[in-house]
Amino acid sequence: MASSAFGGGCRVLMAAAKVVSASAAPAKAPRSNMGIMKVVPVSSQLGDFLGTAEASRSDAVKKVWEYVKLHNLQLGVRMGVEESSETL
Repeated sequence: MASSAFGGGCRVLMAAAKVVSASAAPAKAPRSNMGIMKVVPVSSQLGDFLGTAEASRSDAVKKVWEYVKLHNLQLGVRMGVEESSETL
């Protein structure tokens, strides 16, 4: 009997609490215009590279990586590993 009062609770009260908490939650707006997805003006040099005067940070990074991969500019060097450690 003690376990139902502590852990189980009354099913009717628990169901009512779920309905109240679900209806009290405000509807959220889409978050596509916030953070790294927000379109912002870019510098003239970056704008020339991207072909636009405004871009989101994620789109700018994607275009830079496309350029790097297209022109084979990515180095195969792992950061923090010394070249002299060939005996490992």
